[in-house]
Amino acid sequence: MTDYEARYDGRPAPRGPGFLAAFIGKAILLALTIVTVWLLYGYLFAFRLDFLGWSYTKLQPLTNFLYMLVDSYFPDSIRYKFRAAITDDLGQRALFLLLLTAAVELTLYTIYRFVRFLFSGSR
Repeated sequence: MTDYEARYDGRPAPRGPGFLAAFIGKAILLALTIVTVWLLYGYLFAFRLDFLGWSYTKLQPLTNFLYMLVDSYFPDSIRYKFRAAITDDLGQRALFLLLLTAAVELTLYTIYRFVRFLFSGSR
């Protein structure tokens, strides 16, 4: 008996959720992430401005490194336009919001997978 025959018992292979279900799930995750980040950033801006300042200070070296990459590898005609589009304040805020969004999405997805694991039972 081959390995394939040992694993195949005549039943069709289980399929994952369909495309539409996965798409709707991702859209819900995206909507929850946006709302959560918006509320969390609003809370931090209103009540924990010192934490935002501390975060921006910690992101300053990364921001400077990214600007150094732009200055080193972009042609002169593009470099100044790029630098004008992204100010120091916007650069750090954008990095902070990107990191916050990634952390929130990872957290929400982990919670979803854990709850799904708890209620799926043993198969």
